[in-house]
Amino acid sequence: MCYLSGGPNVSIPHIKAGTLRVLANWGDKRLAALPDTPTMKELGFKDVEFLIWSGFFAPVATPPAAIKVLREATAKAVQAPEFTAAMEKMDTPVYYLDAPEFQKFWDADADRLVKAVRNIGKVQ
Repeated sequence: MCYLSGGPNVSIPHIKAGTLRVLANWGDKRLAALPDTPTMKELGFKDVEFLIWSGFFAPVATPPAAIKVLREATAKAVQAPEFTAAMEKMDTPVYYLDAPEFQKFWDADADRLVKAVRNIGKVQ
């Protein structure tokens, strides 16, 4: 028996091939690619959520005008049909958050991970 935690693009081909049985997903909602797979929360595991995410960062000293251009280009890129089609092909959901929303997400995710590490006794 083996337990795996990974992104859907890695797991789904094995699930479809019958070589991997999915028990649950770590997200806050079911994945479109695996609609019959419950979340850990649905199975009764309180406060269990683990997300694999990517962010776009720039150095602190980057001029505000450059940041504005980067934010607008990134927002446009993640909505491009070629990008959304590529992510759908890889069964990878995309949830774009602009800087203010991403900061809130970042803070909440960092807090959740600190609590998890403290709960297992690895950090004081």
